[in-house]
Amino acid sequence: MDSNEYARRSAQVNSNIHAAFAIIPIPSGHRRDDGVANYEVDEDVQKFNGRRWTEISLDHWIRSISPSAIRRATNSAFFKYYLPSLLVGALQDSDYSYLALDALLPDNPKYEPRPDWKEYRMSFASQQVEAVISFLELVKESSSPESVDWHAADAGLGGLWN
Repeated sequence: MDSNEYARRSAQVNSNIHAAFAIIPIPSGHRRDDGVANYEVDEDVQKFNGRRWTEISLDHWIRSISPSAIRRATNSAFFKYYLPSLLVGALQDSDYSYLALDALLPDNPKYEPRPDWKEYRMSFASQQVEAVISFLELVKESSSPESVDWHAADAGLGGLWN
């Protein structure tokens, strides 16, 4: 895919993400429903807390523990609220697509959906799922078939998200 086509498709996916994910209300807390705390994640997500997802840059994610660790240690509503900031950031700098893929896929080598991931995935509305799928399609189409990103996006499109 040439750079003009990537820019055009990226703008469309960005628009899909903005349309699918509400800016308000901002989640009031990040702790998991079972009360289990992860103090490393607690420290990292303080830079997110109380801010709109549109105010969170890719740099916030780069300077944090892995997105999958944040996903596992926070409640689904909190993580899902801030996910679009990571997707939009990865569209702006595709060198960081791996961070978005880490957030979107089960955290194991074969991407096997476990109960906690299934619960997270099922919390998405259909328009949000469509935005995620469009992101995964763009990553796959713009990546080399030998790359880790291509295989991860393929796994996401192979039944995890659609």
